[in-house]
Amino acid sequence: MEPERHLVVGQSSIVFEHGAERVLIRLAETAQVESARAAGKEIPFSFARGTLVLELPQGENVTITVSYRAEFNDPVSRNPAAGEDPSYGVSAAITAEGTFLGGGSHWYPVPSQVPLCRKISITAPAGIEGITNGARILRETSAGVTKSVWQESRPVGVPSVSAGPYLIEERQAAGVTLYSYLYRDNANLAPRYLDAAAKYLSFYQGLFGPYPFEKFAIVENFFPTGYGFPSFTLLGGTVIRLPFIADTSLPHEIVHSWWGNGIDVDLSQGNWCEGLVTYLADYLLMERRSPAEALEYRKQLLIDYASLVTAENDFPLTSFVSRSDPASRAIGYGKGAMLFHMIRSQIGDDAFFNALRAIARDRVYGSASWNDLAAAFSRSAGRDLSPWLGEWLSRPGGPRFSLSQVEKKRQGDGWLVTGTVYQSSPPFDVRLPLTLETESGVIESVVPVRDQNSVRFAISTPVPPQRLLLDPEASIFRIISPSEIPATVNSIKGSTSLVGVITKNCKAPPELFKAMLDSLSQADARVLIESALDPAQAQSDDLVFCGMPQNLSLLQIPQQLNTAYKSTIAAAGDDSLLFVVLKHNPPGRGVIALFQPESRAAAEKYAAKITHYGKYGVLIFSAGSIRIKGTGIAAGEGRLIDFLN
Repeated sequence: MEPERHLVVGQSSIVFEHGAERVLIRLAETAQVESARAAGKEIPFSFARGTLVLELPQGENVTITVSYRAEFNDPVSRNPAAGEDPSYGVSAAITAEGTFLGGGSHWYPVPSQVPLCRKISITAPAGIEGITNGARILRETSAGVTKSVWQESRPVGVPSVSAGPYLIEERQAAGVTLYSYLYRDNANLAPRYLDAAAKYLSFYQGLFGPYPFEKFAIVENFFPTGYGFPSFTLLGGTVIRLPFIADTSLPHEIVHSWWGNGIDVDLSQGNWCEGLVTYLADYLLMERRSPAEALEYRKQLLIDYASLVTAENDFPLTSFVSRSDPASRAIGYGKGAMLFHMIRSQIGDDAFFNALRAIARDRVYGSASWNDLAAAFSRSAGRDLSPWLGEWLSRPGGPRFSLSQVEKKRQGDGWLVTGTVYQSSPPFDVRLPLTLETESGVIESVVPVRDQNSVRFAISTPVPPQRLLLDPEASIFRIISPSEIPATVNSIKGSTSLVGVITKNCKAPPELFKAMLDSLSQADARVLIESALDPAQAQSDDLVFCGMPQNLSLLQIPQQLNTAYKSTIAAAGDDSLLFVVLKHNPPGRGVIALFQPESRAAAEKYAAKITHYGKYGVLIFSAGSIRIKGTGIAAGEGRLIDFLN
């Protein structure tokens, strides 16, 4: 690599088995192929539109050597806008600051098949350390050049490369070689990340079986990414400094070592791995810490889906490939995670994790589809889950439930609670949990709702009933009602009729206000001045005000929040920003939000951060960071019957 020239100069040797005559190889369209040789002689080739065609000589195990060069210099934004693309549009870049060569850029001649073994040698100016897939079998610096050699015993996919002026630490833990490749400013974080990697690798090997690669490395990127590759994770420098990443993003990428990297995804039936990894990392670790945290996480998945997904942008899990916007993330990651929770709830922990271990054992270094997962869960459970799973995978949306005709009456010495569960049409096959609260405890009941839109139920209790709740543990995937959804930043992201309103009190320029709306997936929202807002529009549309409106009846900030924000201003002055999302008044008619920076500088500093707090409805920034974040209470009408009122 020649960072100053954004250049990679490469030589790739590929051994083809006997019988191959003409082969096609992918290489970056902008590359220059300098030669193709076999047994020291030039061989015919053609190269156009990213495809290199080689005419092979006859013989046993023919070795072809391709010499090439290519420039990679995708623009890397210093302040990338918030979005769902983890690469921020960077496919490959070789710079003095750092290098990232994504496999999808075809930075080297990529054969049509994954080879049986693979070795990669990286050389760069002295002090520039390169890293890629496989075990490091050589690392040295001499004559102004730093070189490393990496070898994969069981190659998977197309390798990516990262390089930079890294400081490197190494240790052995959980039977795995661990590395940290960090820039000098973050090198002090190495022990924290190596300790965390050792802990989570040990934990997940206990769940899934042996770790499938030769090493695991924590590698710093020069722009803010969160990637998982076979045998390493690539985290942006701004990301790696966040104190919670070692226990959130890191285990997520470690779990990808099995699901998505060790086992590739057969996309013909959709991408299952993001939902599975979300469930096994983000969710499962919360469950291990606290049942309350796990419950809040499941509720949030349902809230995100209901807030972000509409009939226009919904699709079935079999159509999910990767996240492209908040709605696709809520489907592929959130709904997918809830489906795995439903599988686990149905078949039990032993059968669930035994199935995962069997898939990890049988499919490692290969690929798997939803059908393969369904077959493994069915074998482990001892019954065929495929028809049930097929319905959940092939249909968009989900069931909507409500309680009706609920009554209590005396029955001998006790009480009988009866009622009807209504489900939206067409119905889903669901085992719907109901919980009856009494003065002496709770009574759990499960109502099978298969091909019916309404099902009667009856629950007996020896003591007076107090409350009846529909799925209070958020244990199934369902589309919750608007009354169950607190007003949050995600409510703004999911709005289909948003209007931005610039008031006389707005302290941000219009272009910055519009950029903030763009970061909330509302680039097409109408923006107008307050005097142009007609009363009917104010009542029918979702609104985001920049600055307090003159008509204070439109936006009534709770007194407690107002007091807290005034205290922030008193301490931080103009370096303060409030973003609050509230239910429309009257309720049930959408949301209304206030974007209130105390200065243009505050708007520039904090506006782009708002999108990262999707589940919150109250955000207060000051003195360089988030100071207060919170969410309002949802009423939950339609899923709760209170017998005491």
